[in-house]
Amino acid sequence: MRLPLLSTALTVALAASLPGPLRAQTPTYVPDPAPAVESAQSALSITPQLPAPYTPPAAPSPAEPPPPIAAQVGTRSAVRFQNPSALDKINDASLEGEADVLFWGQVHPYLQWQAGFAGNLGPLTSAASAALLDLVAKLEFAEALHLWVGRMPMASDRASLSTVWALSTWTMPGAYDPFAPTGMGSRPTPGPRRGNNNRGDGATLWGQVGGGTFKYYLGVFGLEQPRTSPLYTARLVLSLLNPEPGFRASSSYFGTKDVLALGVGAQHRAGDSRPPAGDTWPANDFDEVNADLLLELGSPSSGVLDLESAIAKMWGDNELAKYQFVALVSYLMPIDIGFGRLQPLLRFQRAALGEASDAGDFTSIDAQLGYIIDGFRVRLVGDYQYSRVRGHTQNAILLGVQMVSHAK
Repeated sequence: MRLPLLSTALTVALAASLPGPLRAQTPTYVPDPAPAVESAQSALSITPQLPAPYTPPAAPSPAEPPPPIAAQVGTRSAVRFQNPSALDKINDASLEGEADVLFWGQVHPYLQWQAGFAGNLGPLTSAASAALLDLVAKLEFAEALHLWVGRMPMASDRASLSTVWALSTWTMPGAYDPFAPTGMGSRPTPGPRRGNNNRGDGATLWGQVGGGTFKYYLGVFGLEQPRTSPLYTARLVLSLLNPEPGFRASSSYFGTKDVLALGVGAQHRAGDSRPPAGDTWPANDFDEVNADLLLELGSPSSGVLDLESAIAKMWGDNELAKYQFVALVSYLMPIDIGFGRLQPLLRFQRAALGEASDAGDFTSIDAQLGYIIDGFRVRLVGDYQYSRVRGHTQNAILLGVQMVSHAK
């Protein structure tokens, strides 16, 4: 990925590690926070916990040293059993993975910064590659008013704010074909635009009320492409049982609190519904609306049931699909097996009714067994994926491990 054009000007103003009162906004697992770990510090309750009024931290006196820079490292590695030349066969193996390094710091009570780098390897690249993951200047005016500028996740749906690091499944929704490119470019996968590496270059105005009971996001992205129209995003989230503080989201809290969260989002970009390279069909506008639901009930002593669903509707003559639907159920067992717990999971996805000339139905089923050692910080995953993509069957088995350090 290219550095955004505005990053050079922003790095002079990059600011701030997260102060104590804003800990929920800091990363606690790569590439951002671990809400489950944060919420474990409070007792379980089905009543929203209303925090004290937001008070910005006092500026340090000139005699005090600047706050230290914090850092965090995470790795994800998986062996994929799938033949890239015959996707219905599992007689070949490949290695895919990602390593993220994240830094953040503070220079003023209202100014914070965050920078991250990602290294990737996998069948889509002939060699390992590295890229800038995050580069964010954060203006933290109040709990209800934050302005982030730079490279960051695009707040389109829950998955975009969780990224793969806080997703219960190993792969992002909409990724039916593992060997197909994704991103904001031509013919992305069905569903909301999420950007390359699940990031976009632009700005997000966001805030929260009631410690995360209600959150809003307004974003503009694609600013590294001055000759094209920007991508506009919007999202609203209401957490009815317990708040979900901070910019980021999570697919599970592993029983540290009950959650019933409803989210809606929308995207628009002029001329972004584009045909594949070499096709003479004209590009036209891309529009998308989506809604998602997360229900998590239980506790570590009784087991944790997760129900999650999401639906997106897309408009554009060159889209592969006109709708994308995802449903997921998982259960974290209350019994320790060794130093972890088992979490069986089933995810169903479907996308269809695209108007592009090569469009067809997309169906995918994941049957996954996770071994949860420390939430999203340390987990092992075994996943069987069945997909039916435009009339062709795909089969794959993934064996993955995810490890994330504590922030230091």
